[in-house]
This record gives sequence, structure tokens and C-alpha cells, in this order.
Amino acid sequence: MHLWSAPLTQGERDRAMSELHASRKMLVDAVSGLSEKQLNWKSGADRWTIAEIVEHLAITEDFLFGLYKQLAGGASVAGAKAELSDEEFLKAVRGRDQKISAPEAARPKKSFANTAKALEVFGERRANTIAYVETNQDQDLRLKILASMKVDGYQMFLLIAGHTQRHVAQIAEVKATGGYPKK
Repeated sequence: MHLWSAPLTQGERDRAMSELHASRKMLVDAVSGLSEKQLNWKSGADRWTIAEIVEHLAITEDFLFGLYKQLAGGASVAGAKAELSDEEFLKAVRGRDQKISAPEAARPKKSFANTAKALEVFGERRANTIAYVETNQDQDLRLKILASMKVDGYQMFLLIAGHTQRHVAQIAEVKATGGYPKK
């Protein structure tokens, strides 16, 4: 059996879980202790508040995991290969130099009572993702490519973590913007 047709290696599993745990902690740390005024401050009409970023992450955790499940359930393609290496891919996902518009379904719409609830839902969903990565035996993940993004099944786990890291960087940008409330 070829390495690519096996389930995740222990190294891949460990890396994905590490990235998922770390990005969850980064988000919690980024919003810890913020006031309602800070969470809901808007730097511009076309900018998201920190509260909206957290809501977006709670929504997209399930959305991105759903894309993974579709991909994992699909057919393998002999000779398939992701466009970027895992490291190149993570760097690209985390980067903030290219702005990306969220699809309508992933945009914040005040779906949660407050930011604490959105963060709680994010945490629950992330725990489910981590538990899945820890135990799954899905086959051929490197041979299943999401054509629209040119990523393989394993890289979908890195995408979920990297997406959170990208938005933690966005939170830092909001905090660094002139006029951001001190309390």
C-alpha cells in the first residue's frame, strides 16, 4: 500500500491536532478580557468588529469541516497532488496580504446572543474537529483534492486551523487601528 493511500500518519495527525489546539488558544487569548465596547468597535463601514470575527469563526468551523467530509467521502484520484506543500499552504492561509471576501453563508449576522456564546460554540465545534482528527481512519486523503482550492484532504485540517490564525491576525489589526477603545 502506498503511503498516500493510508490513513493519516501519526506525524500528520499530531501536526493537525497541534495546529487546531494552538489556533483555538490564540483566538481565546486574543479576545480574553475585552470589553463589549472593544468587541463591537468598528474601524470602518466595510470592516468587521472583533465580535463579528468570532461569530464568523464559529460559523465557518462547521462549514470547513463539512467541506472536508464531502472531500473525504469522494473518490480518490490516482496521481492527485495538492498545489502547495503543507508549509506553503499554511503560510498562504495565515497571510493577511490578500483580502478574501467570505461567502454570504459565512458572514456574521448576529447568530449568537453575544460574543461569549459565539466563542463557546466555536470551542465546541473545534473540540469536535480535534476529536475527529484524533481518531479518524479516512483513507486516501492525499489523493482527494478539493479542486476549487487545490488542497488535499489532509490540508483541509490545516485550512481550518490556518483560517483561525488568519482571523486572529485580523483581530490584532483591529486592536492596532487608531481609535480602538482602550477599555
